[in-house]
Amino acid sequence: MLKVDGHTHTHYCPHGSGDHVEEMIIRAIELGFEEYHVTEHAPLPKKFLERLVVDAPVDTFAMDENDLDDYINELISLKNKYRDKIDLKIGFEIDFLEDFQDYTQTLLNEYGKWCDTGIISVHFLKGLNGWRSVDYSSEDTKTGLVSYFGGQEQFQLEYFRVVEESVVADLGSYKPNRIGHLTLCNKFKKSLGIERTIDLGKILHLIFKKNYTMDLNVGGLFLEDCGETYPPPDIIKEAKKLGIPLIYGSDAHAVKAVGRGYEKIKLL
Repeated sequence: MLKVDGHTHTHYCPHGSGDHVEEMIIRAIELGFEEYHVTEHAPLPKKFLERLVVDAPVDTFAMDENDLDDYINELISLKNKYRDKIDLKIGFEIDFLEDFQDYTQTLLNEYGKWCDTGIISVHFLKGLNGWRSVDYSSEDTKTGLVSYFGGQEQFQLEYFRVVEESVVADLGSYKPNRIGHLTLCNKFKKSLGIERTIDLGKILHLIFKKNYTMDLNVGGLFLEDCGETYPPPDIIKEAKKLGIPLIYGSDAHAVKAVGRGYEKIKLL
């Protein structure tokens, strides 16, 4: 099997480390990766950002629309520069937003032709006083979503309802076919009191029927409040039984995070 890091970010990410993507590619080569996917957070609709309630600048969650052409052009140049050392895949991590699917499809229609990879993820839900982030902070998630929906199980149910919508949504021919960090709602599981993940059998069967792949994201392993992959081992086993391909992703936003936890996933 190829050694692949399928989920990484770049210096175009406003909440990242600022490390240049070329440094990250060089690190991946040093670690022996044969394939490296660059999946930067795609721009978010301005009307969505106006309704986002969070204790942080709303323009730090994704790359700026004005950077799209530079991002694509720079990655194409790097793809060619390192083509003899690593297979560089270019794409986006797309946020699925139920109310803004036209925006997402328009963006994909314009830039999808330059992409050979991609992830569709859920980072935001409609909650207290507007849209809220699932993964900004435990206190923010508790106040804006868990309490709003009436408890951690109800919060999970809403999160996975939206994930299910992201699987079946028609976003055009350039829609990504990989579901990102399936259980991101568990990022703050310890402080939120999430003892188990609700049954995801229906979603897994939908992913299988669509011939989609899943992000085996190690980000949560390195968070004290989580301590597990997205998705966790029991759901990974269910996905494997169904025959859903899982693609390792470091979710690196810095050079030091490239390839992190790769050896651990072999044990799952």
